Amino acid sequence: MGKCYIVGAGDFGGEIHPENGDIVIAADGGYDSLLSRGITPDVLIGDLDSTHGVPHGVETHRFPVRKDDTDMFIAYREGRARGYRDFELHGGTGGREDHTFANYALLLTMRRAGDTGVLVSDASRTYVLLNEERTFRGAAGTHISVFAFGGVAHGVTIRGAEYGAENIDMTPDYPLGVSNVMKNGDMTASVSDGALLVIQRLFD
Repeated sequence: MGKCYIVGAGDFGGEIHPENGDIVIAADGGYDSLLSRGITPDVLIGDLDSTHGVPHGVETHRFPVRKDDTDMFIAYREGRARGYRDFELHGGTGGREDHTFANYALLLTMRRAGDTGVLVSDASRTYVLLNEERTFRGAAGTHISVFAFGGVAHGVTIRGAEYGAENIDMTPDYPLGVSNVMKNGDMTASVSDGALLVIQRLFD
């Protein structure tokens, strides 16, 4: 199974290059962002309050404006129902901060379901770690922030950064891990019990 690209109505970050087996889902206004880049999505989904009309020739699922889920959450569930477990989110930052935070929560939802996901913007990549270890690669001097997310994060270890940590507890009410710096191109973060939100800048 390939990758599921989900594109929302926020700032379009990075580029997408779908390959055979991938799927592109437009979450509402993400449809316009995709068309402006010459990409026709496989599916359009959401309440369609941010796009210019319902397109012809594209599979479309319309939902009420008044609903509990965001369009990005609905798009994720659609991708997962089709068998996808690797997700890349674009257009999920910028503009409304509440929607950006909702997409951080979506990353945690993905990890709890056993899926992988990344939230892409022009300046950063955002991930969630859940009871696991991950190595991040980037140029020396790149800023990377690590936050406890969704509760206390126990047994946090950070290596390969200017400010390291060994088996500490982090809490979401104190941003101890903000603006760390990658030393030699690789930084490893791990958490034994809990979740970490990791925001890696692409340049500084």
